[in-house]
Amino acid sequence: MDNIPRLIFYFSGVLLLSSTFTLLSSEFMVKMNDPGIIGILFLLGYGLIYMNLTFISSRRFMRRLNGINNIPYLFGMIVALPPVAWIHIYDTGLYGPSFWLFIFVVLFGCGLGAYFGQKAGMKAQVAFHESMKKYYEEEEKVPDDLKRPHDTLNKN
Repeated sequence: MDNIPRLIFYFSGVLLLSSTFTLLSSEFMVKMNDPGIIGILFLLGYGLIYMNLTFISSRRFMRRLNGINNIPYLFGMIVALPPVAWIHIYDTGLYGPSFWLFIFVVLFGCGLGAYFGQKAGMKAQVAFHESMKKYYEEEEKVPDDLKRPHDTLNKN
């Protein structure tokens, strides 16, 4: 696979972004224990942010590939790894059902992001290949003002 350097770059970038967001927002995880609308909003916010991280990275990576690929689901697992590991290792204040609900929401958000990222990546891939084909067709044509003047002369 000639995309291994890109894959490593994307994996490290996605892991870094997910870890950074998890670390910076870990103080707000305790808000998910709130049984009211605040807890639901924080939970949905976390799910949407992790879904968007997966979606954007999947779509961008899929754009330059040829054909369908399951790499977005690996991106989803890489994005979900830091928050799930963080709440297992450190005392984040999530207990009982909110602990398992957070894990479910993060995994579900990453799965949705991978699914929709793969679909959007396939559309972007088709558009990218069409634009590359158009570019190479235009590059083969030489404008009249750039042609050499002796190309039009007779051989006699």
